[in-house]
Amino acid sequence: MMNKEKVQAYLDETIKNLDSFVLTETDRKQIDRDLADFIVRKIDRKKFRRKLTDATKEKIQQKINDSIKEQKPLHFVIPFGGYKHYWNTSHPEPDWAEFFHFVWMAEYLAPILAAYNPGVIIEYVSEDLILNRMNNYPSEALEAYAQQFKTIVNWFNTKVPKNLELRYFRIGDRYNKDEIIKQVEALLPERREAFAKLSQEDQEKELHRSMRSVMWNGDKDLTGLTDQEKRQRIIDSRLIELAYYEIESKPEYLSDYLWADNHICICFSFGLSHDNASEDLTLSSAEGSIVDFWIGRGVLESRENKLNPRIVSNKQYEAFDPKPESIRVSLNGIDLKNLQYVEVISLPASQS
Repeated sequence: MMNKEKVQAYLDETIKNLDSFVLTETDRKQIDRDLADFIVRKIDRKKFRRKLTDATKEKIQQKINDSIKEQKPLHFVIPFGGYKHYWNTSHPEPDWAEFFHFVWMAEYLAPILAAYNPGVIIEYVSEDLILNRMNNYPSEALEAYAQQFKTIVNWFNTKVPKNLELRYFRIGDRYNKDEIIKQVEALLPERREAFAKLSQEDQEKELHRSMRSVMWNGDKDLTGLTDQEKRQRIIDSRLIELAYYEIESKPEYLSDYLWADNHICICFSFGLSHDNASEDLTLSSAEGSIVDFWIGRGVLESRENKLNPRIVSNKQYEAFDPKPESIRVSLNGIDLKNLQYVEVISLPASQS
């Protein structure tokens, strides 16, 4: 049985460390020699980075040079789903996946924050407005997630260094939600025709992410659909997603905001997907994890008397043996249902 005091001490120490980074003497020499190069090296650390093309690295270098010249905060932008996947028992609200993700990003940015006084903005952009139509998520579930995500963002802003600002907005709050959905619907007929012309192999590639995305008993009860009707609903989910990205990028909506000005766009699992044509900076979502924080579940893995945070998928979670132990914990200043207990997975030393 896991020691409750040990788990609580780990979380307390984790929070304390959010604002305790100290530069080494080697760091200071590198900063004095070339601050921009130091920042680029920290952005490209292998511990955090999953993919960064040479072209994107060059673009990031220029944005950092410009930010330093103008003494502006570096500005990272993270577009994300803005919901909790229904497989989680924490659905529809955030859980430790979001918490461990924010801790990971604070660790990632810590040396940059210590080296560069103007600091960093990290902005989360929720694309949840399309989830009701695309994957059948109830609107009230999306609202519940949004409110608690905002609460967690605000709480972390009181714990991280003062020159780090976490921001969050929802596309549907900034732009005309109904008009965006109307324009998405208008694109669907031609998208269906184009999809029907694809080979069977290419169709399956297109659908691989959408297969697990539709909430069959959500806003509408779709559990009674035939297999053929369910496949069509999955196809529609993917086509709605692609149409949404096209509409979202129009000048009157998000446009090129993700890479505008000195912005640097970060993505997670999408950056490693076959259908990702962008060249965003791709990071792990948390230590040792690539599962998106809104899709996965946050757990602590206990191995060799050490605790490690992870974001795991449904498949990974179900495969744990023995099953996780739920430990009661508390976080000073935040009292959300899914952060009152943390699950701890005990693993043998040889298991990764």
